Amino acid sequence: MNPLVAIVGRPNVGKSRLFNRIISKRKSIVLDLAGTTRDTIYDTVEWNRTRFDIVDTGGLTDDKDGIHFKIHKRVETVVKEAAAVLMVCDARSGVLPDDRTIADWLRTAGKQVFCAVNKVDAPEDPSAVAEFYQLGFQRVFAMSAEHGYGVDTVLDAITEYLKAGEHGLQDVHEDERRPLKLVFTGKPNAGKSSIINYIIGHDIMLVDEKPGTTRDPVELKAEIQKMPVVLIDTAGLKKSREGAPVEALSALKAKDAIHRSDIVLFIIDAVQGVTGYDKKIITMVQSYGKGCVVALNKWDLVPKQDRRMVMESISEAFKFVEYLPVVTTSAVSGEGIRTLVSRVMKVLHDYEYRIPTSVLNKFFRDVLSRHQPISSSGKIIKSYYLVQVAVRPPVFVVFTNNKSGIKDNYSKFITNRIREVFGFEGIPIKLLFRNKD
Repeated sequence: MNPLVAIVGRPNVGKSRLFNRIISKRKSIVLDLAGTTRDTIYDTVEWNRTRFDIVDTGGLTDDKDGIHFKIHKRVETVVKEAAAVLMVCDARSGVLPDDRTIADWLRTAGKQVFCAVNKVDAPEDPSAVAEFYQLGFQRVFAMSAEHGYGVDTVLDAITEYLKAGEHGLQDVHEDERRPLKLVFTGKPNAGKSSIINYIIGHDIMLVDEKPGTTRDPVELKAEIQKMPVVLIDTAGLKKSREGAPVEALSALKAKDAIHRSDIVLFIIDAVQGVTGYDKKIITMVQSYGKGCVVALNKWDLVPKQDRRMVMESISEAFKFVEYLPVVTTSAVSGEGIRTLVSRVMKVLHDYEYRIPTSVLNKFFRDVLSRHQPISSSGKIIKSYYLVQVAVRPPVFVVFTNNKSGIKDNYSKFITNRIREVFGFEGIPIKLLFRNKD
């Protein structure tokens, strides 16, 4: 996965404004992975031919009660996973006790910290940030998230560090050979762990095991069809209850695992069927841009006379994501497990597939010959060419002379045609329109 850079700091220092500035100013947008998990928002950016994830976190205070406890635990989890930390301070208020507490904690975390002093009116004046060196960090930057001063310098320093270290970072134009991260998720007792156990015993060779607590994600390193994989079993996702911080923290960790995954295997209890919360989880998975396969588990417990009705209800419930493959399984008998693994590998292939330019051009010419977009005024909108700019998930850009005139139904038309011709089973496709300069 991409290395993670975490933005941390006390409340109201400008963390979110800086985050928004970075993602809107990046030189090349790969894809948006925006997904909110309470106080965190993720995105993936490119800067100086370097790709990394960035996350905005909640403000840290000395209050450890209620929601502040959850925020602290959430930020601790994020920092633990991060390759680097961007600590944001406020030049107007100066160094406060909370700043010192956060700085002391970050040093114990053993992370590379870049201290960004926000709200500086004159970033070229070194005296504007002089007092912040007392926090003990070598890299202190003057900047203004509101006006953009100094943000480039901060990003240059971060990418230089990421390139120099061993953080799983590769040039954005290089192919990456790393283990597939396959996350198993769903509501409690749907059979996630049972399916993993069956796979381990019958379909893969276990290489190494990294145990966690019953509430933490458990990672299993393995191989599927000679491909290195990491199987991640997460805590069951369910509607949160007030006053249950441990369950809330488990859910946050499960959502983190989903965000950092490649493919999500969503397990549904066939006896219970699909609920509204299942739909919300699927929506979240798709908003993160992840490939997904649905396993309808405990199929052996569904009476044969009811199976057609159950499948029809599943199709109706997931009509908004018709491209998701659904496989019926039984972790007890092993029914459907091999098919499930095969579908996962097919989704992975589509997740990483880049259509050759010549093939894509021929496809788009055929699309335009059949149907061209028309503006609200009745004029034909010229579309020049279609390019694929990213994989994991696939992102396509149509260059046109009037992107604002493109209607949603035309976007859906092209997306559906891409699926019909090239597949992309289980994969959300992102289609963008840009004006040709």
